[in-house]
Amino acid sequence: MKNYLSQLLTPQIPEDIGSIYEEWTFFENVREKRSRVWYFIVSLVLGLLILYAVLTMNFLFAIILVLAALIFIVQFFEHPKSLQVRIGEDGIILDNRFYSYRDLKSFWIIYEPPMSKYLYIDFKNQMKKSLSIPLESANPLKVREALLNYLGEDLTRDDEESEEILSAMFRF
Repeated sequence: MKNYLSQLLTPQIPEDIGSIYEEWTFFENVREKRSRVWYFIVSLVLGLLILYAVLTMNFLFAIILVLAALIFIVQFFEHPKSLQVRIGEDGIILDNRFYSYRDLKSFWIIYEPPMSKYLYIDFKNQMKKSLSIPLESANPLKVREALLNYLGEDLTRDDEESEEILSAMFRF
């Protein structure tokens, strides 16, 4: 039973996904260089919000704020993991996860260096959000050429996802 359960929870990557067209690595998250002023302002706002939550006896809000602060602190001291992307004949492998082309709907690329270099992939299942993959050192023309053989390019989408915009704006 334990072996069967571990097989279900472990992502299944096929032994052979055919020819590899493109391959690159990127870091799971990018550490933004922040000044002491940024840390001071964030700490001040967080402290004021916690004080407000305690004064209004909204202890659940205070707990959520403390947990969010702890998550940011843990992320600060954690080294970013290096992830590998491989685009092959049968699908895309992102780290230890395989995405078959039959589950994918379309893709679009935002390439405006140095700020925006992303590959976005939409799933056929609309309950899943788009997959966002930093291109880093990958050649966007080769990535596009490889994906056009299997997926349609969504030319109507020419902007970044809102998470990347907010992340860049607030330097998270």
